[in-house]
Amino acid sequence: MKYILDSGMGTELEAREINIPDWKKSIWSANALIHSPDIIRDIHIENIKAGSNVITTNNYYVTPNILKRENLESNFVDLVQRSIDIAKEAKSEFDNILIAGSFPPIETSFRPDLTPKDNELISFYSDLLEIMYEQVDLILCETMCSIREGAIASEVASEKFNEVWLSWNTRSADGSKLPSGELLEDAINAGNKIGVKCQLLNCTATNLVTNHLEKLKKANEFGVYANSREYKELDLIEDLGEEVDPDIYHYHNTIEISPSEYAEQAKIWVDEGAYVIGGCCDTGPNHIRALVEMIS
Repeated sequence: MKYILDSGMGTELEAREINIPDWKKSIWSANALIHSPDIIRDIHIENIKAGSNVITTNNYYVTPNILKRENLESNFVDLVQRSIDIAKEAKSEFDNILIAGSFPPIETSFRPDLTPKDNELISFYSDLLEIMYEQVDLILCETMCSIREGAIASEVASEKFNEVWLSWNTRSADGSKLPSGELLEDAINAGNKIGVKCQLLNCTATNLVTNHLEKLKKANEFGVYANSREYKELDLIEDLGEEVDPDIYHYHNTIEISPSEYAEQAKIWVDEGAYVIGGCCDTGPNHIRALVEMIS
């Protein structure tokens, strides 16, 4: 294993009692870029001290489409730049720390049905690329919920970056499909055709990741930054119906696990050859510290 990503930013902001509005209706963690930049810097630093050697810019919900919710779309460039500057400041007193520039979904997480047409996606990711070029070390296309958006994001990133990581999301009960309904194995094949350096799974339960390692291992390199949760036993999973929000379904049918339990799953990923590991929702620096201790 080569890289250790940081933990979930939104989770840590909430732990510090920073106002994080409902992510389905607001600008969510981007709110902290405006009101609590020092807290973001401190979270980056805590992750570095815990063992992360890659920190991710906090621009996950900084897209023109999301910022429109609060009439802030004209602040898009300034807020992305602020997320980069905060990450640079955080790593300034440490050696050998990389910055991953976040290429997030353009619309609400887990809602590929809201994704606009290709030309709008290309324009958005091209704008992000221009801001991040020569300011970050790699690009992380994260929480991609459809092959179309993941492919466009990573193709644009690859125009100027050799180190492009493409992270997919699966939230079905068996973890075999993206929120778009497309198969994970088809997504991995698409990423391989583009030639991205590494493909990951993020924002899903740990045991679902472990169950699908053989699919992930078909990528050039693979990685994981999961939620600190695991799906219940199959006979305990409740079918809430097709119309239920996938996020509600995910949290209803999963249980939170401790940092040490998360680290036990991470060791499996590392033993299977993971290129990078880290944490997503419900993880913090304690999870990073635990997995570093587990694999060292």
